[in-house]
Amino acid sequence: MYFPRYWHLSSTEVTNQESGDQWPLKIWGWDDHSEATAKQLAEKRLAEALEGLKKGIQPQGNSWYQYEDRPLREERIEEISGESGLSAVVTRAKSGPLILNTAAIMFVDIDLPDPPLSLRGCLGLLFPGKKPDHYTETLTKIEKAASLHAGFAARCYATPAGFRLLVTHKGYDPKSEESKEILQSFGADPLFTRLCERQSCYRARLTAKPWRLKMKGAPANWPVPDKLITRHTKWLQSYAKACIGTGACRFLKAIGTSSEVCSEAQVIVKIHDGLACTGDKLA
Repeated sequence: MYFPRYWHLSSTEVTNQESGDQWPLKIWGWDDHSEATAKQLAEKRLAEALEGLKKGIQPQGNSWYQYEDRPLREERIEEISGESGLSAVVTRAKSGPLILNTAAIMFVDIDLPDPPLSLRGCLGLLFPGKKPDHYTETLTKIEKAASLHAGFAARCYATPAGFRLLVTHKGYDPKSEESKEILQSFGADPLFTRLCERQSCYRARLTAKPWRLKMKGAPANWPVPDKLITRHTKWLQSYAKACIGTGACRFLKAIGTSSEVCSEAQVIVKIHDGLACTGDKLA
């Protein structure tokens, strides 16, 4: 789990040899000790990218900007230390929500399958407020999967899109095969599973998605440029007010073959529930 304190953006203009058009090439560098070292890495990565272009290597799907080849560029809001070092970090995601990142305590988000639009509309008209069948079916599958893991214990929450598990009986190395197997057994999103492995942490959103509050995302990503600080600060104030009365999830029940809550999980549960389960409206 690594969230660098310092970031530096290096850029240059690249000329298309065929059309003659110019386009910007921007590369980030990072470091946990100084911006000067972050700049050195940015310049090194930029030089490598330029050398790759000379050899005919083109970026695929903005691959130079993806999370697979760099740490997550998010502001560190709070750090939580455990018995073996840094246990968790609260960060702010690109669009603005707070995120809880944990070194060992596993989160699993399971989305509900989308019913056909026509069926969704009919069910809403005929049975307002009634949970659809696929909600109950998915929860049953989650409980069955939990029963197949010896000594497994988790807290199960409802989210706007489905369910979230907070595993409590022990910690798991996000890079381990065991971690991937457990995530897959619950039907976790494959991209989320890969992100956990590459970033060596588990992630859980703590506050509302801006669009669910009828807001646009944050006007700037971290680090916030000087010219956007005032605008970004005003957005954060508006976002905090809009979040009042909302929650990222709602606790449903404890599931699994045990009721164990290890000491590290106790701390994570307190932080997670204190920030994510704060209102009646899921957002």
